[in-house]
Amino acid sequence: MYDTLITGGHLLTMQGDGVGFIRDGAVAIEGKEIVAVGPRDEVDSDAREIIDATDRLVMPGLVDAHMHSSAVLGRGWAQEVETWMASAYAPMLRHSNPAHAPLGTLLALIEGVMNGTTTFGDYNRPMNDLIQSHLQMGSRGVLCNGISALNWANREQWIAQGWQPGDPTPLDEETFQRTFQAEKQLHDEWDGHDDGRIKIIFGPHAADFLSREMLLEIQAEAQRRGALMHLHVAQDPRENNATLERYGLRAIPFLDSIGLLGPDLIAVHLSTATDEEVDLVAERGARMVCCSNSIGIIDGVMPPIARFKEHGGVAGLGSDQAPGNNSHNIFSEMRATAMYAKIAATSPLPMPAWSTLRSATIEGATVLGIGDRVGSLEVGKEADLIMLDLTQPPLLPVLLEPARNLVPNLVYAETGRNVTLSMVAGNIIYRDGHFANVDVAQVHRDVTAASAELQAATVDDELALGTPIVRLTRDGKI
Repeated sequence: MYDTLITGGHLLTMQGDGVGFIRDGAVAIEGKEIVAVGPRDEVDSDAREIIDATDRLVMPGLVDAHMHSSAVLGRGWAQEVETWMASAYAPMLRHSNPAHAPLGTLLALIEGVMNGTTTFGDYNRPMNDLIQSHLQMGSRGVLCNGISALNWANREQWIAQGWQPGDPTPLDEETFQRTFQAEKQLHDEWDGHDDGRIKIIFGPHAADFLSREMLLEIQAEAQRRGALMHLHVAQDPRENNATLERYGLRAIPFLDSIGLLGPDLIAVHLSTATDEEVDLVAERGARMVCCSNSIGIIDGVMPPIARFKEHGGVAGLGSDQAPGNNSHNIFSEMRATAMYAKIAATSPLPMPAWSTLRSATIEGATVLGIGDRVGSLEVGKEADLIMLDLTQPPLLPVLLEPARNLVPNLVYAETGRNVTLSMVAGNIIYRDGHFANVDVAQVHRDVTAASAELQAATVDDELALGTPIVRLTRDGKI
């Protein structure tokens, strides 16, 4: 007898090279593990709990392979400005109260889970505090604290010395040692928690925020522990400027020259990479995360995921950060990724819907190093899955013959509102608008209070008042 049987719905298993469609299927679960998948009439119907999936689509939970969760408290505050980080994000968010960071993470997880995300690749500090939000939600986390030698508290000192946004940032050894130590402690304490639901990897921030020696020290430690590295790569011209000035090479050739490009590297963005550099990252076996909405909004660029995948690379999707992206919604990322790639190529062919959906599921899980555990509905994998209502637009009508419309409608039209159930390791964490472990009304009250505090702390800050979004607000444009 199974613990749980989900039966009667159409399945997208993501098995094989495509989406693994099964009409009128069933998924049987014992504990946290999938023990049977197939057509309903081929799966035993004896179970302690039966979930009727009639008029539902059952598929793997979505994977948000790169996000900065706690920044959601500044949602929409850093956009439509050049030199985004130095001219918008840092001035507007520098007054964020670290005590509110776990609340921001919980809000981001609420948004993601209700829209079908079950795995989060969260890249944030202080992760030792934020991890409590991941534990409370019951979602799956591949987490890192983030290692950097950048100390924004010294910004005024840099400016007095002639530094301008876009210039290479000075590196601070004490900041590096503190954040590196925090990452090691995080790994010691939490890697493998809850039978592997929580996985800790190493997060060097970027090639311009760390020296060659620092990057190599991080790599050596990560390899010693068998951990992946999660690195922003070629995100901004500032990164290339810094490595050119310091080492005479653009960011990607520099990383390759010191041996960082390889299968243990998650390379996020590649926004400023040349075609040859994209090919090099793929050839070295590094994994990519594409954050189409974030990079499209803050940089006006489409990350080169289509080329990367065409050259054999494995790529996932990420929501990045809400100050610049506005949301943590992988359905939105799928639509943007598929559409922007077509527009960039002036062709309807790049990033077809099925390939984009794989990047949001099995490929995203593979990028994070957990593709052997989740990302597809297969016997022996953990039951991380979602259900969607097929009786409502934009998934209605369901057309199956002679061609199916489920995958195109998921990628180009679904927003997440039709998600009715989210399950992680066999546990239902969201169902019919209700969270199993989170009081959403209390989160709303707490977020309202925290946002009021952030606004009050920022309203008299000269740096913040000089940002374009403040001028647009005063001019009544937004």
